[in-house]
Amino acid sequence: MILQKWDYRSRTYKPFESPAQNPSLFVDDLLQLVDCANCGKELEAGDTYTSKTIHTNIGFGYGVCESCYEEEIKEYKSHG
Repeated sequence: MILQKWDYRSRTYKPFESPAQNPSLFVDDLLQLVDCANCGKELEAGDTYTSKTIHTNIGFGYGVCESCYEEEIKEYKSHG
């Protein structure tokens, strides 16, 4: 699935080939299984974090797992 990912160096979105088959933006059931938009790991929607870099075309963040979110935080701090 092609999503868009923010590139801190160029300060633009770039196409990103996500391994996720079922990425989430919003769900009613937090126990629903979804995929991390970054690594594709399956997890419950309630266990996702809102991505700082993988967004829709209007800026909504996809759900990512905790370890991918921690990597995004490190990247953000190194470029922020």
